[in-house]
Amino acid sequence: MEQGLKILESPGGSLSQAALAFEAAVQMGQIDNSEAWMYLGKVQAENEKEEAAISAFQRSVQLNPGNLDALMGLSVCYTNENQELQAYATLNRWLTTKYPAIPENIQKSDPNSYTSTYEVHESTTSRFIQAVQSSKGVIDPDLQLGLGVLFYNRNEYDKVIDCFSSALRVRSGDYLLWNRLGATLANSGRSEEAIEAYRKALELKPSFVRCRYNLGVSCINIGCYREAAEHLLGALSLHVVGDQKALGYVNVSENLWDTLRRTFIQMSRMDLAEMTQTDRDVNKYRKEFDF
Repeated sequence: MEQGLKILESPGGSLSQAALAFEAAVQMGQIDNSEAWMYLGKVQAENEKEEAAISAFQRSVQLNPGNLDALMGLSVCYTNENQELQAYATLNRWLTTKYPAIPENIQKSDPNSYTSTYEVHESTTSRFIQAVQSSKGVIDPDLQLGLGVLFYNRNEYDKVIDCFSSALRVRSGDYLLWNRLGATLANSGRSEEAIEAYRKALELKPSFVRCRYNLGVSCINIGCYREAAEHLLGALSLHVVGDQKALGYVNVSENLWDTLRRTFIQMSRMDLAEMTQTDRDVNKYRKEFDF
């Protein structure tokens, strides 16, 4: 646990190495430690491994239903995986835990009583807005994050940008928030601004795999394919753990490899596109790309 935290707190610390440390922690006597599972979920999410993150966050919440960081992390993962009802249920749990004075939804105990996903969304959003109003001008960045996630699910990107920007005024050193702001800007068609936000996140956390992937996608969107390939290769190189000659060294992130393959096709480099399926040693790409 201590080793994992040390790696995580280092700007250039390998997320894959941190994940191994937290996995060891929960296997070696801390299996009932909600915080250890929460950190494992956090690292897996940042490392572009959503399913593993969800499993770890779920375990953390089972052990401690009041773990706010795990609840918020889980709600974001559910959103990323388009599991809207689970995301709303988790956001409601987070809000009830942190802001118990905000009235709970009368129907919340029976999800089948809702007539539509839209109804659940509106009810949850209403509770979050009540919490913001009750804070009397004091910005809670996590509350803004949750509200931003809700607006994101309805493609209300201008509102999301407002929420994340408000949170960053309080927590300007939060690389996760900068990445989320970048993703929202990208989805609003503002790729150049998104790239600036991603670069800010990577200044704070150079080993942030998901952000490097997002930056690569934004470069694709504006036609900068070579730069995109370098960012994607950089992200893949950060996934590697251990001796490159050891069994299991090859990276298996299909999402990253598939995006890299499409990038090479856009560059009219079918030779490199085919390599992504036959030879996944990222070091072999260093002859042509700087990453």
